[in-house]
Amino acid sequence: MTVSAQEPLPASRVGRPGGRCLIEAAALAAALAVFLVSVLPNLSNHPAITDDEVWVLSASYKLVEDGVFGADMFAGFYNADSHYLFNMPGHHFVLAAAFKVLGAGILQARLVGVAYGVAVLLLTYLLGRRLYGAGVALLSVGLLLFLRLNMGFDTGLPLQELAASIRYDLAPVPFVLAGVLLLLGPPSIGRAALAGALFGAATLLQFYGAFLIPVALAFLALDALPTRVKLRLGGALVGAAVAVGLPYAGYALANYTDFKGQAGTVESRADLLSPTFYVDSVLHEAKRFTRPLGFREVPRGENPRLVDPRFLSFREMMTRRPSAKLAVLVGLPLAIASAGSRAWRGRSRGDRLLVLCLVGLPVQFALFESLKLYIYWILVVPFLCIGIAAVALQLLRRARDDRLRLALAAVTAVCLLGVFAEGSVARVSGLRTASKESSYDALGVALHGYVASGSRVVGSTSLWWGLRDTDYRSYFLFFYLTGPDAGPYRKTIPAFLESFDAEFLVLTRFGEEELEKRLALKDRAELDRYLAEHGEKLVRLESASYGYIDLWRLR
Repeated sequence: MTVSAQEPLPASRVGRPGGRCLIEAAALAAALAVFLVSVLPNLSNHPAITDDEVWVLSASYKLVEDGVFGADMFAGFYNADSHYLFNMPGHHFVLAAAFKVLGAGILQARLVGVAYGVAVLLLTYLLGRRLYGAGVALLSVGLLLFLRLNMGFDTGLPLQELAASIRYDLAPVPFVLAGVLLLLGPPSIGRAALAGALFGAATLLQFYGAFLIPVALAFLALDALPTRVKLRLGGALVGAAVAVGLPYAGYALANYTDFKGQAGTVESRADLLSPTFYVDSVLHEAKRFTRPLGFREVPRGENPRLVDPRFLSFREMMTRRPSAKLAVLVGLPLAIASAGSRAWRGRSRGDRLLVLCLVGLPVQFALFESLKLYIYWILVVPFLCIGIAAVALQLLRRARDDRLRLALAAVTAVCLLGVFAEGSVARVSGLRTASKESSYDALGVALHGYVASGSRVVGSTSLWWGLRDTDYRSYFLFFYLTGPDAGPYRKTIPAFLESFDAEFLVLTRFGEEELEKRLALKDRAELDRYLAEHGEKLVRLESASYGYIDLWRLR
């Protein structure tokens, strides 16, 4: 028996519809409960708040408080305090809307991520059920909860990690899944346009939402429809996506100098007009999966290798994220082959769309995403879980046929048990860590023992919310103002500190590590010299979550 996108389970295997629905509802409710119980404890402090999270929070907060889309932390750099163009705007407006309803704060901002996570769980279930039935849908949700891909800093469980974050990485995924579900329905101009609008909205939340547009166009092109109908459907999809993005495009063009300057902080790593960019990007793709965390960029000039030998070693496989290796090296190819075979034999639209997602999305990440952040792969994860679940249940259902298939079923069962065991251990570990996380609010109170409201402060971006009643500048300006893309805003670190008349410098351990890693030697030496001549270290605050925080008074 094969699993097909349009093949219902036999009546003898289903049972009474009412009983089946109750079982499904109970299982789905249990999955949601597991997710919420794992994410909500101490959410305002756990995981430890990062620079990126507070960066996002700052622009959303100003939008609510002042009605201006900007971030005061970056004032003095391409008008970032009045025209925010560092990243896509959609998630900021979602956060601002949440702040209007719930009030502003780290907890409220992270609850938005939790809402994204709930939506991803439900839509993954609906897509899996639409493609292959209830069994695959429920196993897909289980894999989404327990497949440990090491995306993030804490448990390595992708949905849990990215839902407990103020970052925008998870935000486009519900819109993408909803658009894919629409495409699976009977082809129509309305469905295509609505799917395109959802993909456009996903792109406004994070750039890789656009990766679904080529996949959707390929899917429509392979439908058994007259060419003129395909063109109309494709035109409706692209037209709707473009229409959704036009307001932001107009905003960026109206402030083009600021857009180019702020985007220049990333542009040097994403030179889309250079052919060598795509070659290097593909050669570096293995780097996405060989690091324990996904927040480190590939150093420029590093000799790329197609595969890191350690990635395939038995010891590395068994000791560092074995579930991730199993999913990427075994599960993904099997899912593509299985769905591709069914699509070829049965001309199933659902199987065809799943194959296009499982192939098209990783290919586009390999070509266009140069930072090689593993967390960006969250867009692939729901489709990967559905594909693996379909393969696993297909192998388990064939267990009675012969010894070979029985052996394959046994191996499949062992692998699934291993995935769920590893994920469970990580989840329990995360809950223990959550209870021990340092209080961010208490940290702000401690800093205010030395820093008065209204003081002029330069510091780690992650600390801004605790010191938001000061005139605060992000230490990222050390990198941006001294960089080659700073243009008329370029200045030395001492010149920036003196022009701002900075009174305090506050850095977390991570912030000091970033300065050591990212600042040019000349700029680092100038900062050290300035601190030696004009600085006095007031205190080092110890923190279980942040290592330590150094506070300097600048004379």
